[in-house]
Amino acid sequence: MQYRYLKPHPLLSQYVKTVLIAEGFAKGDDNRLPLFTNGMPALLLRTAKSPTGIEDILQLSLFGKSTLAEDWVLKKNETTVAYIFKPFVLATLFNVPAAQLTKFPIALAGWNAHKNNALKTQLAYAATTEQKNEVLENLILFQLEQQQKECEIITHSTDKIMLNSGKEILSELLKELNLTERTFQRIFKKFVGVTPGQYRRICQFKHSFDQLRNGQFDNLGDVAYNTGFADQSHFIRSFKEFTEITPKVYRKSGLKRK
Repeated sequence: MQYRYLKPHPLLSQYVKTVLIAEGFAKGDDNRLPLFTNGMPALLLRTAKSPTGIEDILQLSLFGKSTLAEDWVLKKNETTVAYIFKPFVLATLFNVPAAQLTKFPIALAGWNAHKNNALKTQLAYAATTEQKNEVLENLILFQLEQQQKECEIITHSTDKIMLNSGKEILSELLKELNLTERTFQRIFKKFVGVTPGQYRRICQFKHSFDQLRNGQFDNLGDVAYNTGFADQSHFIRSFKEFTEITPKVYRKSGLKRK
């Protein structure tokens, strides 16, 4: 088996991390499987060629979480093509609630029967791995055209909140995106899985936790100020909400494994 990584189409580079291809018929340097990041969403195609040359689709699914290692153990007649997406993109591109994607993989036949049948027809005539990749690429490009506005909203807002998690960021985003609060809340919750406010608080906690863990402060008040908390007491309450201990206890003993 051999696997390799391809750069995504330029129009998809903002949304696709990489394209991963594995071919059971190709000789590799070793039999090690490619490395995966836990929780990395993907569109995965797995095919097998029959002795008569007919290409059978073994799997064509959306994965909100990591694909399984067994999906990459291929026989000599099998090929796998996976589009690995950046966070929050897969749900938005395919117009699927994030909460649904995180529960279980979604077969494209169940997502959209008409598009799945068209895809199967195209794949049946795809004689090479490159042609299979082109079929998937065209599908994703079409989905991006259909979901362009939502993709831009989610990508811009999640990135901006991650960089600046202060309370004022949400009102700033409403002005930048020219959206009502209700519309923004609905789109964000559907495709990210939490409300903008919850996501902001998660990002804010992460920034404060990183500072605390790395010792980048003189006192807890500095951490609270640097990460946008109203005061030290608000920071302590937030830290305890996420970790069930206070910052002071964490500094002494760390996080205990449950």
